[in-house]
Amino acid sequence: MRHLLTTTFILCLLVPITGFAQEKMTEKEAQAELAMIQEQLAEAEATIAELEANIEALESEVADLEARRDELQATYDELAETWKQCQYGRYTVVEGDWLCTIAAKRNVYNACSKWPMIYEANKNKIKNANLIYPGWILLIPYLDEYTVKSGDYLALIASYLSIYSDARRWPEIYEANKGKIKDPDWIYPKQKFVIPHE
Repeated sequence: MRHLLTTTFILCLLVPITGFAQEKMTEKEAQAELAMIQEQLAEAEATIAELEANIEALESEVADLEARRDELQATYDELAETWKQCQYGRYTVVEGDWLCTIAAKRNVYNACSKWPMIYEANKNKIKNANLIYPGWILLIPYLDEYTVKSGDYLALIASYLSIYSDARRWPEIYEANKGKIKDPDWIYPKQKFVIPHE
C-alpha cells in the first residue's frame, strides 16, 4: 500500500516537471523546484509511515475487541445455559426407568409421548435415548399449559416437576387463570391452565 501511495504521489509531482521543461526553466529554478518536490515527497513518505503505524494500531485494537467479544459471548452462553437449567425441574433416575416411563409419571408429564422433551433437554448426557442410568439427574422442561386431572389441586400441580417443582408457587397459577378459577379450592378435570414462567 505504501508503494502505491508513493508512486501515485510521484506521478502527481511529475506533471509540473513536464511543464518546467516546456517553460525552459533555468538550472537554478529547476534545482529549487526539485528540492521542493523532494521535500514534499519526504513529507508524504512520513505521512504514509504514520498512517501505516495507525493502521497497525487499529488492527491490534480490533483484534483485542474481537477477543473480548468472544470472551463475552462464551460468558453469555454459559449464563444462558445456567438460566435454562434454573427453568427446569429435576428427576433422579432409578432402576427400571426409561424416558417414556419417566414422562408418564403423574408428577412429570403424565404422558409417555412427551419423552422427547426430556431427551432434548438432556442431550449432553443422553447419547442413546434407550440408555439411561440410575443416579443420573435429568432436567425436566416446564410446561406452559396444563390440563387438570382428577385429584389435582393447585398446590399439587405447582409441585409437579413439569410445572414449578414447588407447591408454594400455586398462587402464580391462580393469578394467571383467575378467569377460569372462581375459587382456588375448586378446580375441575379437563380445565386448561396457563402456567406463567418469568
